[in-house]
Amino acid sequence: MKKTKILTIANRKGGAGKSTCAAHLSLIAARRGLKTILIDLDPQKTLETWWKKREEENPFLTDIDPQKIEDVICNLNDHDFDLCIIDTPGDTSINATSGLKVADLVLVPSKPTAPDLQAIGRTIATIKNLDKPFLFVITQAVARTKLAMQGASVLSEFGTVAPSTIGNRIAYANAMQAGSSAADEDKLASEEIELVWNFISSRLFDTEIGNAKEKVRFDL
Repeated sequence: MKKTKILTIANRKGGAGKSTCAAHLSLIAARRGLKTILIDLDPQKTLETWWKKREEENPFLTDIDPQKIEDVICNLNDHDFDLCIIDTPGDTSINATSGLKVADLVLVPSKPTAPDLQAIGRTIATIKNLDKPFLFVITQAVARTKLAMQGASVLSEFGTVAPSTIGNRIAYANAMQAGSSAADEDKLASEEIELVWNFISSRLFDTEIGNAKEKVRFDL
């Protein structure tokens, strides 16, 4: 039986762009033919609010009890999902740790500012304690600028960094407000999301997998 791959988005510091990453990566995955489901464990429900504004069938969304997340993940396999993306809060609550415990891969978004980079050690320590593989992506920066490159350099001392940033573009804010994708209105956003997705998917999936099926909210 095919195993649903679990991508958890995590950073103990708020404002890193976790929900934006989760939304945009879920869309490109769905548009590549993967049956994708979202779990929003952040009490702020930014990802769920974005999803409710959508009209497309895929990705799906489910509400869960964080204490029963392992049972939910097992049910995803029964429903033939290819990918589950989990958005976590910027804290050490059960919501955050439960999302990390089931991850096949953890994506850590980080702004390239000094306060964000100085705080990244807390997130890394939590992930390493759970023995989970992880990757970084720079967010809310202008690509190929000194600040972005310095941020990537700092993060690379701790682990692998995605080859593209998720830039500081108004298209991302607009998309999160409208339930859409920045890629639909900004060519550069489209290019960088694709680069990040290709980087992540090459580490999650070993073989080509099937087509998406059908927007409903799943109760698992």
